[in-house]
Amino acid sequence: MARASGFVRIAGVDEAGRGPWAGPVVAAAVILRRSRLPVRIDDSKKLTASQRATAFHVILASADVGIGVVGAEEIDRCRIHRATLLAMRQAVDDLPETPDVVLVDGHLTPPLTMPCWPILHGDQLSYVIGCASIVAKVFRDRLMAFYHELDPRYEFHRHKGYGTAVHAAALELFGPSLFHRVSFRPVAEASHELVSAA
Repeated sequence: MARASGFVRIAGVDEAGRGPWAGPVVAAAVILRRSRLPVRIDDSKKLTASQRATAFHVILASADVGIGVVGAEEIDRCRIHRATLLAMRQAVDDLPETPDVVLVDGHLTPPLTMPCWPILHGDQLSYVIGCASIVAKVFRDRLMAFYHELDPRYEFHRHKGYGTAVHAAALELFGPSLFHRVSFRPVAEASHELVSAA
């Protein structure tokens, strides 16, 4: 669609980490240097961790990639909607070459100087957005594994900051860390309960 409209440098953008209680929201922007890659590309949630890791390395070697990261403190300050758009803009700005058009998964588009097209279910319908989906997911998962090394109490490497039973139990026991989004209700409630019990 974009290529048929005369655009050459087409960037796909997707994010990972809107819903977790902890960690950043990460966006990736990808401009492919060739039309197809020798790995399976799909919505990152449909791939195994091993498939995502393989695709991640192939994409990095075969495309121009930009990354945007907005941490928990900024998410709490400006809320997740604006933080997500900010991460997307950062990812596009991080590309080594300015795209002619940006295709974004979903119905929201960041404020950019070039045309920006939202595509519902874009990570399934657009090959280049599928690539961005994989990059954002793998990059964020690796960040969460690193955060686990810095603070192993919450086992971020297991749940990546999402609201699992393991995460909820750790929050109840230890309260929030620097990586938690205190504006998210389960985290705020855990913080309040810890203060009340003190």
